[in-house]
Amino acid sequence: MSGLARTTIARVSGKGSSPTRTASAAQTSRTELEAYGISILRVVIKSRAADALVTVTDTKGDVVTWSTTDGTTFVLREGVLVQTRGIGSDLMSAAAPWVADLRAEPGIHKRSYFFLGEDDQTNRRDYDCTMSRAGGEIIEVFERQHRTIHLRETCVRAEGKITNDFWLEGSIIRKSRQWTSPGTGYIEFELAVD
Repeated sequence: MSGLARTTIARVSGKGSSPTRTASAAQTSRTELEAYGISILRVVIKSRAADALVTVTDTKGDVVTWSTTDGTTFVLREGVLVQTRGIGSDLMSAAAPWVADLRAEPGIHKRSYFFLGEDDQTNRRDYDCTMSRAGGEIIEVFERQHRTIHLRETCVRAEGKITNDFWLEGSIIRKSRQWTSPGTGYIEFELAVD
């Protein structure tokens, strides 16, 4: 996967990249991805003009670490983001819901984020979150259609709110848009190859 990763890796952390210099991960075909015979996740960070393909480097139960070739990592538990490393304003950890919590109705839960602030100190944000079902959707991920249920998590606190979106295919989060930290904003994930 090294050749494919090199075309996208610089764009995750912003190392020497510009929006027009590096090929987008979206330009990769499904045939190319499936030829590697491994799980592949697409990661898009619009605030950094980043669009990369990452692979699994560690699994501990339901917690999977996805990494770039330069060591940038995204840790997801059942597809829910709980940690990042190497993107700057990192998500150090998160008290986040499980997929069963996302599917529960009325779906009220708490969420806490611990992230690095501008002073390199860990900051905490606590939210009260509500789940809602946006409906069934057919989405396309690298030339393949998936029948999903779109769930929306709206999280509020006195200083503002965030909204996370999840597209579930059975018990798998096929696609998501998840808030990470003030310095990074939202990250989009697409499970291209399971």
